[in-house]
Formats: sequence, structure tokens, C-alpha cells
Amino acid sequence: MMIDDVDLAIVKELQKNGRSSNREVARVLGVSEGTIRQRLKKLEAAKAVRLGLVTDSVALGQAAGAYVRIKAQPRYGRAIAGKIAEFPSCAFVGMTMGRFDIIAFISAGSREELVRVVDAEIAVMKGVLRLDVREPVATVKHRFDLMHIP
Repeated sequence: MMIDDVDLAIVKELQKNGRSSNREVARVLGVSEGTIRQRLKKLEAAKAVRLGLVTDSVALGQAAGAYVRIKAQPRYGRAIAGKIAEFPSCAFVGMTMGRFDIIAFISAGSREELVRVVDAEIAVMKGVLRLDVREPVATVKHRFDLMHIP
């Protein structure tokens, strides 16, 4: 799919304010509302963009969260990541390079629940060699335009 300057301008406007209506984006860019609607459908169909929402996990009752880095036996890495991806508490899981093989972000209603998931569900998986759990204590920067929204 070829992306042109109009497509890029639409994306940039929505990155500024994802709640902008098609009409507002069209007004800012000097094109018709139909053009915006058509271009967004094309971009979504090509999987170049995904429109969605970003939530405040604390407001939704997810008071605790941590990045869990996992060192795994090589033959079990992808299977472990796949199992973690199925957890309702898993917001992100990916394969990594370096000292750890997998990184996941796990959220929970409390620190106790977070510890339970890490200790009773992840640490005991076949092939897990070592865990490193990092709980963020402050947000310095969070770019929502870089978020993956499943």
C-alpha cells in the first residue's frame, strides 16, 4: 500500500488528538469528511493504523503492574510467551534479545495478585530459568501514539 502526504497528515492529526472527529480532521486538512473516512478505512484495512483507545489502568481497578523479564530454556521460549499472552492480566509480551528471552507486562488489581501471577503462574512454567520483575514507580514519558492496541 502506498501512503501519501494526506494519509500521513491524517495520522498526525489523530496522534495530536485521537478524539477528533472526521469532520474536524477534514476541516484542519482542507479535504472532505468523506476523504478522511475513506482514507482511514484504507489505512485500517492495510493494517497501517489501528484505531482504538488507551485506558488508565488504575482507574479501571488495575492498581499494580510490572515488567517481567524471563530467561527461558531455548526450546521453551516461544511456548512460555504464548501461554503468558493468554493471561487476562497480560498487556504485552514479546521475545527479546540479550540476557532475557521474554518480556511481559502484567497488571493486577493489587500487588498481592501481581505477586501471585508471577510466582504461581509464570515462575513455575516448564522451561523458565530465571525471572526479573520490575515495577514502575513513576511515569516520565508515555507516548500513546506508539502504543500497540490489540
